[in-house]
Amino acid sequence: MYIKQRLCMFALLLMGSVALAEAQNRIDDLVENYSTLGSSTFTSAVERNPQTHAVQRVVKVLESRGNNLSKIRKAFEDEQETGDFSVKTRDDEVTQLLTVEGKETNRIYMLQYEQFRRFGDWKVTIIVKYKNK
Repeated sequence: MYIKQRLCMFALLLMGSVALAEAQNRIDDLVENYSTLGSSTFTSAVERNPQTHAVQRVVKVLESRGNNLSKIRKAFEDEQETGDFSVKTRDDEVTQLLTVEGKETNRIYMLQYEQFRRFGDWKVTIIVKYKNK
């Protein structure tokens, strides 16, 4: 009986890890897909350790406009349970922030858009910080 309980707990833990990875992959996949659209601007920067050349941080920024905002917003809202999620509004600009801590990386996903514009400008920033091993 004890072995069955441990296997069940392991399976649940594994399923939770897969769900967390899917959450990150969903937002990352949308950003990658939208980065190829003509109406968007995409930049990416990599910070490396000068001695080891290991990647320490990756910052990606996607700026766009149009109806893809609703899909990005939905992805953020659907994934709010996978980490620390907050929404702030200031001067009609909404900022959704999702912070996810993992074994090897900490990730910050930030979406900014105008509150009352359905097809306005929007910006996604993704920061991936690699933990020291």
